[in-house]
Amino acid sequence: MSRLDRRVPFGRRLRASARGLGLLGAYVVRFEAPVLLAVVRGRASDPQQCERLLARLTHRVFTDGLRRAGLTLDTGDGLPLPAPGRPVVLLLRHSGPFNFQLAALLACRVLDRGMLSVGRSLPGFDPAVGLLARRLRVNLIRWNRSGPARAMRALIHHSRNMGPRDALAYFPEGANMTAAGRRRTLALLDGTDPERARWARELRYVMPPVSAGAARVLAQATEADVLVVGHTGLEDLVGGFVDIGYPPPRADDRRIHLTWWHTRAEDVPREPAAAAAWLDGQWAAMDEWIARKRGAPDPGPRAPAPAQKLRRSTPYAP
Repeated sequence: MSRLDRRVPFGRRLRASARGLGLLGAYVVRFEAPVLLAVVRGRASDPQQCERLLARLTHRVFTDGLRRAGLTLDTGDGLPLPAPGRPVVLLLRHSGPFNFQLAALLACRVLDRGMLSVGRSLPGFDPAVGLLARRLRVNLIRWNRSGPARAMRALIHHSRNMGPRDALAYFPEGANMTAAGRRRTLALLDGTDPERARWARELRYVMPPVSAGAARVLAQATEADVLVVGHTGLEDLVGGFVDIGYPPPRADDRRIHLTWWHTRAEDVPREPAAAAAWLDGQWAAMDEWIARKRGAPDPGPRAPAPAQKLRRSTPYAP
């Protein structure tokens, strides 16, 4: 765990932690327990049942569960959604708790599609997600030496085989945004791509995306629309325990902000270098959106991301 930002008042950190614990309690009651009960009763035996269960329970978590924690979900900035009958790739920010559940809410409830994804296997950490993943097209992979390559193969398989009612959830940053994670990523870039490292340091609220993996997904899912999904507020729920790398929002802001940017399939660049540059631009726009939502000052114009040297061997790290 990285050192907490001591500039944040203790009382504010304590209130955020209390809300986080409140949401965790609501999650256990509104998600974990119903999933385990459904499995025991045989009501989650096929993918369709599991998708309906995910749609219903994630909606409860992000409505009633948030209310019980003194929070609300704000989606007022969301742009139009894809038309029915088109597959969708969800490219999501990775920050704070319940990232999988947020992806499931969008895929199964908002978009009314079947969910595909890849993630790390964390035995015993979230048994409900583990049980559902085994019944869905969600690959939970043990993160050993061969884990990244197996994850990338699973993602490519999903990308090639998407149907018109499918949504593939993918997290291009590769890990939760924290101060320690950001330092590690920048240190790695300093040694491999100093020019990109300088650009990435201007991103205040997001990690630079691992664009090679995303470019491979987009190159395979040629019929899919893309939703780039940004959110902020969830990370503050763990701000009392982990240094997230930036100050909390205003003390009176109890909203979880969620938005998305929709790009039609025919407008998504598929050539790897063009796809990587497009994704960098999307992530820079997301960083600016988060800054506005958190009331941060405008940093002024920033340079575009430099062209990347993409390698097919670049692994995926969910």
